[in-house]
Amino acid sequence: MTPQLLRRGFLLLVLLLLASTAAAQENFTIQKIEFEGLKRLSPEDVTTTTGLKVGDPFAIASLDAAAQKLMDSGQFNKVAYKTRAANQQLTITFQVEEAIVTSSRVVFDNFIWFDDTELIGAVKRDVPSFSGTAPDTGDTVERIVKSLQRFLHEHQIEATVTHMVSQDVPGSPVQEHVFTVNGVPMPICTLHFPGTKNVAEAKLVEGAKDLKGSEYSRKFVSAFAVSNLLPFYRELGQLKAAFSPPSAKPEATANCKSGVELTIGVDEGYIYKWDKAEWTGNKVFTAQELTALLPAQTGQPVNGVKLDQASREIEEAYGRKGFLLARITTQPEFDDQAQSVVYKLDIVEGPQFRMRNFITRGFSESETKELQARWELKSGEIFDQGYSKEFSKKHLTEILKENLIRRHAQGKHAPSLKWGSNIDRKALTVDLILELTN
Repeated sequence: MTPQLLRRGFLLLVLLLLASTAAAQENFTIQKIEFEGLKRLSPEDVTTTTGLKVGDPFAIASLDAAAQKLMDSGQFNKVAYKTRAANQQLTITFQVEEAIVTSSRVVFDNFIWFDDTELIGAVKRDVPSFSGTAPDTGDTVERIVKSLQRFLHEHQIEATVTHMVSQDVPGSPVQEHVFTVNGVPMPICTLHFPGTKNVAEAKLVEGAKDLKGSEYSRKFVSAFAVSNLLPFYRELGQLKAAFSPPSAKPEATANCKSGVELTIGVDEGYIYKWDKAEWTGNKVFTAQELTALLPAQTGQPVNGVKLDQASREIEEAYGRKGFLLARITTQPEFDDQAQSVVYKLDIVEGPQFRMRNFITRGFSESETKELQARWELKSGEIFDQGYSKEFSKKHLTEILKENLIRRHAQGKHAPSLKWGSNIDRKALTVDLILELTN
């Protein structure tokens, strides 16, 4: 039997034992609602969840429903109740065991008519404990959807609210509950970037031109700004530059009816100058060799974009020596007073791999022989991750010359070439596969 069935069985047993007593109290008024076992939650919030109110007539059906609401909230492992009567007044005591609940941040993705404070207030009417997060289990998410739907209806906005769980990093436990308005067009019409100084606002607007006309989404706009606009600042050494959460409001103009006016504030921060690099974990290359690969000079503004690229190029340099799993972790240490930065770079080099087999597929017999004859990275040699690219440039066009001429004469497209690999992490070997497909 599942834990959920056990909990519901427990609840049913308690309700059956108390039903006969409570049935005799149907003409009573609720005088007090108490809780035993609360640790994290407040009695006020839990009382609101039950739907019961002091002063209401007592009914066993309402009490059963209240207990079920507590279970459905996902906040409790066990729920029972007992009643105490005096002079037609009834005290209800819920005996509960709180569950260990994981919660995630709530995102109101495109409620352009309201700010977050208004939306949080609207949700709190139905979910009093709400403060910007929602449990990952239970019915709280559904209650938030209904609350937001009602809020839209109260403001004569004919739209529906939907919910989805967003996990930006696959495999990561960090997620968000995203609530979205559907059924109302929201094309982005106007863009503003207050706070920009070193980068002209016109440059940011031009960099964000792909947003214009697209449907507004706070999550998408935030990700777009980081990916497409933040590099403008990183190139200038403003490594701490950050964008504020997007702010959107309805825009109704002759050029953009039922549109969105979008504002993304900018905090540019200092321009940081290069101090030095500090390396740890490196054995294959010396610190001097690695530093020479970095596009930075002492006392000069740091080009963060080029520095990011240099980290990838260093990993490629390791790959050319067979260290396919080498990875660099970069941690900048900022000195705001001097407006300088020291980069601490830790390298996990990993094991060294060797070549095993060069496999070709889809080629003619003569082409296969020629490919194998020209292939110089032999089995057992240290694997070179960049060799296949060099081989393609140097040999493939010549080897496939007759094939290409024949296909052209027949009015056929050029064949497709694809490199693949089988990496054996136990044997520390690599099979390279070159496949030709029509």
